[in-house]
Amino acid sequence: MTWRVVDVDGEGPVETWEQVTKVDDEYVTFDSPTIFRSDGERINSTSTLRFRTKDALQRTLLQTGFADVEVRDLPYAPGRGWLFVASA
Repeated sequence: MTWRVVDVDGEGPVETWEQVTKVDDEYVTFDSPTIFRSDGERINSTSTLRFRTKDALQRTLLQTGFADVEVRDLPYAPGRGWLFVASA
C-alpha cells in the first residue's frame, strides 16, 4: 500500500493511496481512493492491470499480423521493462 497527502492549490490537502486487492494469474487489481480533506469527499477508483511475459507479447504481435518484432530495453528504465517495435 502507498499513502500520500498533497496540497492542491484552491482545494487544500488531498489524501490518496493505492492498495493491491487481488492477484489472479497475470491480472492485478488495486483500489485508489482519493479523499478531499476540506470536505471529506471520497472518490474511489478500482483498476485492473494485466502483466504479460515478453514471449506472450511477442507471440500476440506476430499472431495478429505484425512483422519484424524487435524488443528493446526501455531507455529510461533499463532492465525494468520492454519497448516493442513492430511493423504491420
